[in-house]
Amino acid sequence: MKEDLNRQEARFWDEHEEKIGDLYARPHDWRFIPPLADRIVGPRHRYLKKVLARHRKEVQSLLDIGCGNGWFCHACAKMGIRSLGVDLSPKKIETARAEAERKGLGGKCLFFVGDATRFDPGEKVDLLASNGSLHHIPDLEKEFPGMVEKLLRPGGLMLFSEPNHEGMPPGLQRFLTRLSNSSLFGSWFDKEFYAQVAGEGEGQNPEGFHLRGESPAGLEFAGAHRTVGEVLKGLGYNLLEERYFHLFAGHLANAFYVFMKPRAVKLLFRAFLPGLVLLDTWMCRSPRFARHAEEGVWFFRA
Repeated sequence: MKEDLNRQEARFWDEHEEKIGDLYARPHDWRFIPPLADRIVGPRHRYLKKVLARHRKEVQSLLDIGCGNGWFCHACAKMGIRSLGVDLSPKKIETARAEAERKGLGGKCLFFVGDATRFDPGEKVDLLASNGSLHHIPDLEKEFPGMVEKLLRPGGLMLFSEPNHEGMPPGLQRFLTRLSNSSLFGSWFDKEFYAQVAGEGEGQNPEGFHLRGESPAGLEFAGAHRTVGEVLKGLGYNLLEERYFHLFAGHLANAFYVFMKPRAVKLLFRAFLPGLVLLDTWMCRSPRFARHAEEGVWFFRA
């Protein structure tokens, strides 16, 4: 069962990488629009860098679980950290290796194709990391302790950025639903493209993969009652820090840019985005709002 899911997951991300140009050419999410993505993820990436900088002396090596195209390994290698990455997708690993060579980091990054739950790099690292991949591991609660025992040195660190809340905050969802159904704004939304992205139209390949949707393993986790952070805290690891990001800026970017037809509305949204991100980040400091944030970052010591 797990082997079948892993094969499906690998095929999904291989095809995702092969068609990445098409996904960027017609973005279905703010993450595929670099000017928006750089602005929205900026606070989260700066926080990750600060955490690593504060513990730099004890982090000489790391393993990125589900490394994808290797961006995190590349960034850490620039800081002088020996960076290993493992991913099920051969195509993603191919891209990660090529980018490392292009950036002059070939000697500081090593990438492997494989299942992280069975992977053995032959050395224990100082830091385990993941950016949106742990929730793709079946039976994470059962598998994770063994991974830590095999991959992380005693007393090592773990830094994970994973989904925290599925969907929009309820108030924002009600607001955008009313707006999309209004006589004025409703005509501005690209409802046909939205339906395709939601899987209601074209977009699935013969394998049944919907490249603009969640991967097969991600769908297994979707709707889970506990977040990755809650699972890991339940396993008894020492939580050092946790922060939350992306409360509404990403959702509004999709509503007023990705699925918006008038160029004037897109330009107006771009002008307001920096302020929205600042407000977003500030509100995520409050537990009242953080529970609805899209992303959580958890920093543990084993």
